[in-house]
Amino acid sequence: MAWAALTDGLSGDLVLPGDERYPQARELQQVEFDAIEPLAVVYCATVADVQRAVRFAAEHDVPVRLRSGGHSHNGWSTGEALIIDVSRLDHVRLTGATVHLGPGLRSVDALDRLGPLGRQIVTGTFPTVAAGGFLAGGGLGWQTRRFGVGSDRLVSAKVVLADGRLVSCSEDEEPDLFWALRGGGGGTFGVVVDYEVRPIAAPALVRYETVWPLARAPELLAAWQDWCVEAPDTLGSSLVVLPSFGPDKPASIRIWGVSLDGADRLGRELAQLAERAAGAPAEARVTGPEPYSEAMHRSLCGELSPAECHRTGTSPVARGHRHPLTLRSYRLTDRAMTAAEASAAVEAWDPSLDQERYLLLIAVGGRANDIDPAATGYVHRTARFLVGYQYALRNPSPEAMPAAWAWTDRTAATLEPVACGSYVNFPSTRPEPDWPARFFGTNLPRLRAVKRAVDPGNFFRHEQSIAP
Repeated sequence: MAWAALTDGLSGDLVLPGDERYPQARELQQVEFDAIEPLAVVYCATVADVQRAVRFAAEHDVPVRLRSGGHSHNGWSTGEALIIDVSRLDHVRLTGATVHLGPGLRSVDALDRLGPLGRQIVTGTFPTVAAGGFLAGGGLGWQTRRFGVGSDRLVSAKVVLADGRLVSCSEDEEPDLFWALRGGGGGTFGVVVDYEVRPIAAPALVRYETVWPLARAPELLAAWQDWCVEAPDTLGSSLVVLPSFGPDKPASIRIWGVSLDGADRLGRELAQLAERAAGAPAEARVTGPEPYSEAMHRSLCGELSPAECHRTGTSPVARGHRHPLTLRSYRLTDRAMTAAEASAAVEAWDPSLDQERYLLLIAVGGRANDIDPAATGYVHRTARFLVGYQYALRNPSPEAMPAAWAWTDRTAATLEPVACGSYVNFPSTRPEPDWPARFFGTNLPRLRAVKRAVDPGNFFRHEQSIAP
């Protein structure tokens, strides 16, 4: 391969197999993809670098994959390809009523850098997820109920297309492409090199966490969902059923999140949850009010500094953990589970198994559901919860995998009666047979039309991207 043609004039770096940087350069957040050997990784430092990489790949018939934060659950941002990495395009520029963001900007860094400016952006619930992947899929998190999905706040974007051209898109310029970029999934239409978004004010937040005994799981799961549906949209909340981590850490249920309403109002809301659940939690902590950036940082990173909160290996001080091999089954649901469905969900999690398995729910909906499903590429405007199961295997053996897959398939089947679709940023490990319809619903035909218009040769693709 004539890689010199790519490095000539490159402001960033090209990392090839054999380079001492290669083992780290090929890493994603999940260790399960470490065995994949990309042809090369190009760290783009400028928009011109992105254009150069795209044109080089097209000219030399080299497949590409796009990577911003490296959090693709199913490894869509790696492969035996040229990895176009935009993590160095992590700029933040406040320009009047809007903010320009680079696709490589991580949530933890956005919080840190926007805090002094008195503005913030809608982010996810993991610190090193980058804007590129987050916004491409829509963008769900604790702020969804109050401010909509992340991509609802997109004003414009600059995109490098498959022919290497840089185009700007907005409601008035390339409106179909702009529509598709707001929830149509990453790695499909082009390389976004700049997002212009409407920021949110940086109000004070109150953090909360409650811990409940596992025996309360069925009724608590149902009560929490009913509570979230009726709670003000200023409340962000997640629930997770946790396995045992030793004799001193038995299996339990954790409910945590943030509120914009102050400690007194939050206290009343938590009392209502306890009333619905017919009993108080074993532990409860309310912290704040705190500045928005500080509260979100503590929720995402604990006591780690912004620099330390990055993935281990990406810098000398980074201490953020990587994820082990994890099998997942996730769905969106447009209603709270019935008591019987909640019991079935806990039973499928199976408390008798002494393994690292999780049942996770995030409350969404709210103002995200005030928008017509056809208004943007993100179609799930009736969804109220993201719900899923995860099975983490830290030392997987061939003998363990059949049982792990069987558990994953059982949990996926448990979610079917309550499912209204699937969220492209939280895909199931075993692809659903009808995954295009699950991800994109009634927006799929238009998304395919946009793909045909901007990338008819399917240059940008991965295992579950939209085909022309």
